[in-house]
Amino acid sequence: MHRTTRTALSVILVALGCVPVACNSGGDAASDAGVDPAADGGASAADAAPVEPATPCAKPTDCPSKVCTAAGVCAAAAPTDGVKNGTETDVDCGGSAAPRCDVLKGCASASDCTTGVCKDVGVGVQCQPPSPTDGVKNGDETDVDCGGAKAAKCIDGKACAVRNDCANDVCSMGKCQPAICDDGTKNGTETDVDCGGSGCPRCIDLKGCAVADDCKSGVCKDGGGGILTCAVPTPSDGVKNGTETDVDCGGGAAGTPKCAVAKACSIHADCASDGCDYNGKCARGRSCTGKYGGDTCGTGGAGGQGAAAWESCCATAPAGAGGVAMNKYQVTSGRMREFLTRVKGNVRQAVRDARAAGQLHGATMDAAWDLYLPTAMDGCEQTGTCDASELSDHAYKDATVYQGIYTSAYRYLGGTTFNGQSLSQQGCSVISPGTHAYWMDAATQAKYFGDIPAEQTQSDYDTKPMNCVPYLMAQAFCVWDGGRLETQAEYIAAGGPASDGASVPWGTPTPFGPGSTTYFAFRFPTATDASLRALNLPPSDPNFKFIPPAGKSIEWATYLYSYEYPSLVQYDYIVHLSAPGRLTARSPNGHADLVGPMMEVTGDVNTSSADPRTTNTRWTANGSWEGHGWGYYGWNFSLVNKYGKQSLRCVYP
Repeated sequence: MHRTTRTALSVILVALGCVPVACNSGGDAASDAGVDPAADGGASAADAAPVEPATPCAKPTDCPSKVCTAAGVCAAAAPTDGVKNGTETDVDCGGSAAPRCDVLKGCASASDCTTGVCKDVGVGVQCQPPSPTDGVKNGDETDVDCGGAKAAKCIDGKACAVRNDCANDVCSMGKCQPAICDDGTKNGTETDVDCGGSGCPRCIDLKGCAVADDCKSGVCKDGGGGILTCAVPTPSDGVKNGTETDVDCGGGAAGTPKCAVAKACSIHADCASDGCDYNGKCARGRSCTGKYGGDTCGTGGAGGQGAAAWESCCATAPAGAGGVAMNKYQVTSGRMREFLTRVKGNVRQAVRDARAAGQLHGATMDAAWDLYLPTAMDGCEQTGTCDASELSDHAYKDATVYQGIYTSAYRYLGGTTFNGQSLSQQGCSVISPGTHAYWMDAATQAKYFGDIPAEQTQSDYDTKPMNCVPYLMAQAFCVWDGGRLETQAEYIAAGGPASDGASVPWGTPTPFGPGSTTYFAFRFPTATDASLRALNLPPSDPNFKFIPPAGKSIEWATYLYSYEYPSLVQYDYIVHLSAPGRLTARSPNGHADLVGPMMEVTGDVNTSSADPRTTNTRWTANGSWEGHGWGYYGWNFSLVNKYGKQSLRCVYP
């Protein structure tokens, strides 16, 4: 790894907003200046608190904080350094000094979480989404596990916002009240016997009313003869009532349509997209229901510069005039996780179901290839349904033991799947270094690949673009998501480079990569074009080669190690994959990352062979974070090949 001179790097740290002594020692400005901050003034130098010497380092693992600065010294832990350190329970959150953690982030206690719920869910102790049974007032609940849209109604005495929060349908002075309208007579402010009015429960259908709030259906209208009565709910009355999950949609009642994007839902079937997300809203696509990798695509925020300007990772835009709708972003690991969770790893059956329903959407998925698709996350040992033909080809870990490699979804997501794959250095492990973007728990890593545990959190992985996925799994995902893989022609129509070495007509400046021999201090988002150029280094300085020249940018596209987030720990190069959309390059129709961070597998298939191991597909010309040249169209590989520098994108005809 390249080392820089201390003098030059002092200049760099100052330019990046960091005073070297203060940043490296972790002390405050007063103590670093030799001044006792507790003194009343006039303290002598002899009375000053000693300055702790900076600890030298060569790599992050040399430091207690796991942060080795570009100056080669350990930095103090900070809640903005992109590393889990200090008392933090996850990267820059939890513990005594950092903000509370969002859902799926690591935690040690409830106080570490924004939701107030910390739980061991089998893949580690993580902050959990709000639940109406978690014993905490969170989400839209008005009291602990009651009130709001999802939880049970509150009993008397519990806090409420509206009467619908209460079991007795009476909310007064912010508390649920007992129903006292039980004398069998219409009196007081009641609009019918023991219902309606200001102090009684709302009336059921066809009972008398004066205003909409008198009715359980929320609809009070002339029932005939000028008499106002509570109307029976309909899917066109403009009110959320009956079993509906939002206004006139969801709930499954006959004649009630499914809900549109962003409408409230309880289950996937409530939504036209067949996707009810983590927040109880209909997602843009059925694969974008998780938080991380579902709605974390775009510029800024974690892994970017400035405030988050994120949108659904399922967002689409036309691929050229009159073209198909194409994903604006490369498919995230989080989207692939939703797919495999929904189908329980049985990708083979998902493809067969789509074929039987006539929903392959033009994708080439020969029935003869089905054998090569997984049937469970953990293979035959989990389902016990594999026959002898599915227990061959490639053993895992122990050459004498076969666990149904064709049928293990985990095998498709890391390591080598089949014998004869032409990419000998796939980069689909965690070590050596590796970059498989699908997060697996430590036990699975060890079982299938003998790898060390993932060095970043699941939420970090889920935001990254999915890689190491061969054509068969990639196409199966797109079909399940309602589309198919893009073609090379569609990629070019969307704005991708059209020929070897061609410039991108909509792209100025062009990508610049500092290479693998530099530090995160020269990479986006830690550094920017402006901050690096502001160093004003002379050509004789060894760091001059890392400064973007005119017309080049580290912010435009992820290319040749121009990106790093979170900070690299040791082996796991997943940090060099930028979450989709973090870089500024956009095609005319708004597609991100058509240059970098990875090539994309296409649906252009030579169908002359019934064996996917001898059938090829084309990959696009994005180039990669590692430095594969963008604009190069020589990527043609077997349908079972995968690579750490290859992703996917779907189109929706």
